[in-house]
Parts: sequence; structure tokens; C-alpha cells
Amino acid sequence: MNLIKFDPFAPVKRGFNDDFFTRSFADLVGSDFAMNVPSVNVTQSENGFNIELAAPGLKKEDFKINIEKDRLIVSSENKQEEEVKEEKYTRREFNYNSFSRSFYLPKSINREAIEASYDNGVLKLTLPKKEEVLRDEMGRTIEIK
Repeated sequence: MNLIKFDPFAPVKRGFNDDFFTRSFADLVGSDFAMNVPSVNVTQSENGFNIELAAPGLKKEDFKINIEKDRLIVSSENKQEEEVKEEKYTRREFNYNSFSRSFYLPKSINREAIEASYDNGVLKLTLPKKEEVLRDEMGRTIEIK
């Protein structure tokens, strides 16, 4: 009997492009096990900031938006349970999705005036600047007495 030394990473060491190493985690185990974090667009305007969070398939009741210290936290928890009863079998499927995103709130933001809306799979947050910040940015004339 001969002993053969096996190296599972030999194709990679030789420069061979093994498909296993180029696939994503979701491709290997299925998307049900992959962590889904929604994409976010943050834009700044003269009046404040706008955050758009892509979260299709959810309802506005699924979101939770909190302010804790210097952070705006957007999270969602979605549980689905499906049961199919046929003549000879019962099939139950559970699906659980959750995410949490947090954003630093600058001191220039009016926390009391933050607004949120959800339409066509996009959660939109409007973070207006404080009035005194807007006045300071516009500048002012100082009268000489």
C-alpha cells in the first residue's frame, strides 16, 4: 500500500482558478442563509441630508427607526411561516430576515424634525439641518453702531 499526500489547495497554489473560491457564500449555500443588508444612498442638500434605503418586499410596519446618542438606527425584522398540508404530507417553511444599519448624526441635524416614508421598496429618510445652522450658512451682515 502506498501513501499519497493530498493537498486540497494544490490547484490554487498552481494558479488554477477553482470555481469554489470565486463563488460567493450565497452561491454555495443558497440565498436563504446569506445575510442581506440593504443598499443605502446618502445625499446632502442645502437643507440637510437624505437617506434612501433599498428594502423591497417589506411593509412600513416592518421597520424600526430609533435615535440613540449620536446614531440613527434603522432596523427590520421579518418572520414568515408557511404551512402546506396535502393528503400524505405536511410541509412547513420558516423564513427569518433581519438587518440593522446605523448612521452618525452630526450636531447640525434637527433630530425632532426627521421624517421617514416608504414607497415602492425604498425607505426615504429626511434629516433637516437646524434653523440656526441654516442661518449661519447663509451668512449675515453685521451692522456697525
